[in-house]
Amino acid sequence: MRRAPGTESQASSETSVDAGCWREAARLRREHRGWIVVWLARENCYRAYRRMPGARRDSALSAPTASDMAKQITQADKAAARRARRGPHPA
Repeated sequence: MRRAPGTESQASSETSVDAGCWREAARLRREHRGWIVVWLARENCYRAYRRMPGARRDSALSAPTASDMAKQITQADKAAARRARRGPHPA
């Protein structure tokens, strides 16, 4: 059985794009040690989760590009620092 024209090159380019995205996810993990960052090829997006025990549910982030993910992680870290400075909320 023969493949449709262009199918092999399309699969190859998709694989190389995913490989680049995985490299970017690894770079983000190195730069933001407090986060687990993965590339979800099926969803075509990056996902990041805070590594700390007891992390808030809102610390699961999703972004279409590595730069967008880096911005979200930075914003989440700044927000967490502000919450920590304020201390616990009275009940």
